Amino acid sequence: MQTFPHLRRNSTFKETLKALTLLVSFGIYTCLNDIFLFLPPMIGVLFILYAHASKKNQWIKVLAIVACLIFFELDHNKPAGILPIVFVIANWLVVKKFRLLFEENIFFVFVYVPLIYFIYFFVLYLFGMFDAGFDLNLNLILIAYIFYESCLGIIYEKIRYQI
Repeated sequence: MQTFPHLRRNSTFKETLKALTLLVSFGIYTCLNDIFLFLPPMIGVLFILYAHASKKNQWIKVLAIVACLIFFELDHNKPAGILPIVFVIANWLVVKKFRLLFEENIFFVFVYVPLIYFIYFFVLYLFGMFDAGFDLNLNLILIAYIFYESCLGIIYEKIRYQI
């Protein structure tokens, strides 16, 4: 039987704690996002975290991000499961190709974040063609969300490269 200090040194235990912290903090943030509408939904930041975690094969963190995405979709009454599929496809088709062509560049965050939003809203638009009750309103606040999340992604990438 392992003792608690021995478990603290185990990397799986640390990754699980980080994933649980991510889940709890994203849940609290999503609830605050429902109250304060000026807060961005953080889909772009989650994509940056997802791309980093999938590159490092941190599957516990990837599962936590997928759980955050499904929670976000259920909280906003959207079809659950679209965002994780969008993340996988965008990571596979775009991010990995950019990395092969241009190496690692933190300024591609300004490409990733708008791309995720565009693909997600395009897929929701396609779902809306089959369901007449869907209303998609892209306005100035969405552009501000994309800009804020891109800036947060740049800050995260800069901190990550310094560590």
